Amino acid sequence: MMFKAIAGAALGALSLSGCAMVGDIGANGLAENIEGNAATLNEAHTRAMTAIIAVNVMRARDRWPTNYTTLSGIKSNPSLQLNGSTTLGPLGLGNAPMPFANTSATIARNETANAEYSVNPFSNNDKTQGLLKPIQPEQLENYWLAGWPRETLMWLFVDAVTFAGESKPWYIDGDEFSDAPSLTDASNTRRYVEIIDRAKGGDIDFGLLPDPSLDERNCRPYDPVYLRETLGGSAADTPMNDTVRAVEALTGRQLVLAEDTRQARADEMQIAPDRFNRRLLLCDEIEARWGFMDARTGEPLAAIRTRSFDDMIYFLGETLRSGTETDPTVAGGVILFQTYSDRADRSFAVRVEHAGRVYFIAPQTPAGDIAGPRDVTGNVLSLLNQLYLLAQSDEFLRAPEARLR
Repeated sequence: MMFKAIAGAALGALSLSGCAMVGDIGANGLAENIEGNAATLNEAHTRAMTAIIAVNVMRARDRWPTNYTTLSGIKSNPSLQLNGSTTLGPLGLGNAPMPFANTSATIARNETANAEYSVNPFSNNDKTQGLLKPIQPEQLENYWLAGWPRETLMWLFVDAVTFAGESKPWYIDGDEFSDAPSLTDASNTRRYVEIIDRAKGGDIDFGLLPDPSLDERNCRPYDPVYLRETLGGSAADTPMNDTVRAVEALTGRQLVLAEDTRQARADEMQIAPDRFNRRLLLCDEIEARWGFMDARTGEPLAAIRTRSFDDMIYFLGETLRSGTETDPTVAGGVILFQTYSDRADRSFAVRVEHAGRVYFIAPQTPAGDIAGPRDVTGNVLSLLNQLYLLAQSDEFLRAPEARLR
């Protein structure tokens, strides 16, 4: 009995020792581990996406070919392993107060977390058009309504502008920021900056422009003779084509084109005159137009064409080419994209290597530096990150719903 009591006490001591060593593996400890892993993987994914964008801007600056990759969501599979060992010393029967003086017990915890992800070229992906085709104007409208900075949206999204009353578009391709821009670029840049300033003040809206007038659509009155000559021919013995024959087959009647010499009866005049006076017009087809309008009157000010994601990258590369680190390109009062050769006292969003050099891209103007134009690199990087993620989704490529015109 004495031996059983001593052995039981020894095993109880081992159990208590073991529980004390692994007591931190509980709900709180597990939650903290998951929280830390999730934040770390999120940071890794964001930095990877930003680095891909930044290095392609540098390539565009030097007119190197751009190259993009898809980065899957990073996931971690943590595992926990507990290892225990016990060493029992000799039972000292002659030393009853300390029968297990040389006994020891250890329990070790080993945690591992292996991150899994995949990096694939866009060329092997059927969504390549998400990078090369113009971004849907609805995307710009969504960001506009969400309150994003107007100058960031208007410089990045807009590839060409057709000002009201003009027929030729003006292309915003970076030449307007060169040392000697053309007179047209200089003039149109001022006009565009004025629209941006008014948009920042809430005086200008972006959206679907109203349809052009009938005169602008080159409309002509419907003429039955025109129909006859277009579908069948002008000669009387020229047979009608398949379209006219199909009409006759469906209606059970014969299509005859003749001059209408009838006179309106007196009782017909009681019907709305529009029933007789409206003419069927043949007009040029139109497409949905997007652009900027006066917020008060709705008057169209300029129609726009949107860029593709890759064109945004090349445009930013052109702004870098036109400026330097100490004298960056200013687009309408802001610096769209700026790089630095050293960290100094700035906080940086990403570090990239290109052509044997290291570049740092800061998310904002350095603290205390309030003189000169405002640096919006942070807004630009944030917007490009979101668009880059959207470019890899089916929703981004899906055509918008058709609109009746």
